[in-house]
Amino acid sequence: MNKIKYLFLILILTGCQNYQELNDIAITTAIAVDYSNEANEYNIITQVVNTPKKDSSNNEPTFLNFSSTSNSLTEALSKIVLECPKKLYTSQTQLIILSKEATENKLNNILDFFIRNPNFRGETLVLLAPNKEDLEGITIQTLLDNLSSSNIVSSLKKGKEEGYTSIINLNDLADMYLNPYKEITIPTLYIEGIPNEGKEETNRTSTTYKESVKIGPLSFFKDTSLLGFINTEEEKYLEIIKNNLNKTIITLPNNNITFELYNIKTKIVPNIKDNQIIINISGNARSYEIITDKNIENPNNVKKIQEELNKNIKNNTLNLFYNIRNNYNTDIFNFRDIFYKENPKYLNYNNWYQEVFPSLEIKVKSNIKLYEKGKIKETLKHDKENR
Repeated sequence: MNKIKYLFLILILTGCQNYQELNDIAITTAIAVDYSNEANEYNIITQVVNTPKKDSSNNEPTFLNFSSTSNSLTEALSKIVLECPKKLYTSQTQLIILSKEATENKLNNILDFFIRNPNFRGETLVLLAPNKEDLEGITIQTLLDNLSSSNIVSSLKKGKEEGYTSIINLNDLADMYLNPYKEITIPTLYIEGIPNEGKEETNRTSTTYKESVKIGPLSFFKDTSLLGFINTEEEKYLEIIKNNLNKTIITLPNNNITFELYNIKTKIVPNIKDNQIIINISGNARSYEIITDKNIENPNNVKKIQEELNKNIKNNTLNLFYNIRNNYNTDIFNFRDIFYKENPKYLNYNNWYQEVFPSLEIKVKSNIKLYEKGKIKETLKHDKENR
């Protein structure tokens, strides 16, 4: 319950003056938003902290969920009081989950509501629920966190650190939506396990989840139309292209060598005249797992392994680009935005997908340096000198 106590401390420091005031609000940590075209209605689910009461049982759930339906988001949130006799306090909202239908049909209204509302923060993270049942991810009891929203946010942040997923907040989503030269990408979440078992408190008393929420593949769009998903391995290379990845793990399939890449830097050089994008990737790598019959003490073999690592990165980067371009014709790489920043007077931005993108040439130069070959002494020496 430490997180709950921490939230109360925040509220006290930010202006709540007495116990009665605290007792009248419901601290909201997550909101799931769905939309029905047929009914022209929003369907929302909120997660609120179950505030401790005197003589309360330790077996009480740490959070509660309330739902509502309305033609507007403002009224949908307001109508929660019909079920929850407290006013929603939304300034601590960690997570907003959008359904596919809400994103494709009402993204403009949704962003307008959350961005302009002073009770929400632009840093609030956003996820896409590919299926309607995935919206109920915030109703599942979790083991490692008292709040399922905190569990999801922690998984996102750790996944980002390891290079397995990206993070999108309200400000990021608004930038992608409003910028005519960018396309939208949103990480997803999905539910797996036995349906409805995760809502029971017993889901927190077992060593394994009966039902759990997991971060899924990255969704990508053209305008507001969902086109598809890329897996975690492909997402690494998208993040590398966007210069959003500091470290990750890459395994060479032929040699069974696993590398940790770090200090990854990407520089994009546009050549508008020749319709080219040059991607320069640099960084360092060290080998973690080595299953090979090659003599890794031989400098020539080390050089060959380094060359193979860079070739692998180059090929995977190119494969991702050609897959997305040839099969979906959507520029999730922000190359059009890069062209625009290079030359705002370029004439082909409006017919980018007709005249430019289909023939855009990509050149990848990967220069990841392998400084260590499995010797712990060498590793520690390098770490000490570069600390």
